Amino acid sequence: MTAAFRIATMALVLALGGCAGLPSSAPTASQVVGPAKADNIAVIDIAPATPSGLAARQKELPAWTIPDGASTAGVILPGDVLTISVFEVGYSLFGTSDGPAGEGRSGKGSTRTFPPFRVPETGVIDFPYAGQIPIAGLTPMAAAGRIERGLRGKSQFPQVVAAFEPGPGHTIMIDGEVARPGRVPLSEAGERLLDVVALAGGSKARPADTVVKLTRSGELSVARLDEIGAADRRNVVLTPGDHVELSREVRSITVLGAARSVAEIAFDRSELTLDQALARAGGLNDDKADPTGVFIFRIERREEGGVWTEKPVIYRLSLLDPAGYFAAQRFQMRERDVMLVANARTNNIKKFIEMVNQLSTPLVTATVVSGI
Repeated sequence: MTAAFRIATMALVLALGGCAGLPSSAPTASQVVGPAKADNIAVIDIAPATPSGLAARQKELPAWTIPDGASTAGVILPGDVLTISVFEVGYSLFGTSDGPAGEGRSGKGSTRTFPPFRVPETGVIDFPYAGQIPIAGLTPMAAAGRIERGLRGKSQFPQVVAAFEPGPGHTIMIDGEVARPGRVPLSEAGERLLDVVALAGGSKARPADTVVKLTRSGELSVARLDEIGAADRRNVVLTPGDHVELSREVRSITVLGAARSVAEIAFDRSELTLDQALARAGGLNDDKADPTGVFIFRIERREEGGVWTEKPVIYRLSLLDPAGYFAAQRFQMRERDVMLVANARTNNIKKFIEMVNQLSTPLVTATVVSGI
């Protein structure tokens, strides 16, 4: 036995002893399951009927509570500008075709259009000869009727016509991650939440990354934009004074281990299933991955004795079982889930062989050369 061969043999023995210490990007399946059970962490096999699939999807946002708002289209509100005209026949308070105001007696009609009235916060205007008239909350026709009643007994045959220009009281405010933040006027069409978002130019972010916050009279409701449909109950009719805020909040999961792509994967819709997440990670790395060891690490909120607690749970999927593919289609991923693709047990053996080749090849070459 030559000295070079003895050195090669010693190198192999040292390599065998250090096999357990080989570098690795991920644990094997047994290295996940063993410590988890020792720490009393539940490891649940994913099947088509796994409770944490579709039926037990965690609600990320509180329930929507704000209902449809009362439409104020066509109703006079504080801040509106009124235009009032009075038509009279016979004795005229406001002037006739043949005399100054207050002195006319004529069979001819007269008309007086008053300078614009801005409705104060009190909602009450002071109209000549009629006194103080509460008009906030009335339609123009109803407001004209009140003024007419105030003029009875003072004018012979008064008829009043009222119209108004909507003020800021007929608007809502929208801001945040929206193309055109600011006040949006509400019309008689009765704009809904999605209408106002569209009128403001839409969200700057993807709908799946956008959270809508609606505040009304101190009450707050929150929903993701991509979850609100045209016929959804959260697409409420807005009312003046509502505040809509759009914020960018990206939901994502993290993929680690022996997947082809180790990355953070963002949700591009309201739901992301396990099979979709695997596909976006490029699938499993054939040279490294254990197809029986696809793990999902999750913090579950559970109620125990009336108290909500958070507990870690590990879900395991086997892609060698055909039922696993059906289970993956139903299993809903949640925000902040961690997907780990375990290394195959043979991966360390492969690394060991490669290391032995690297160590032994120069020595064998040296032995051959020395024997020449």
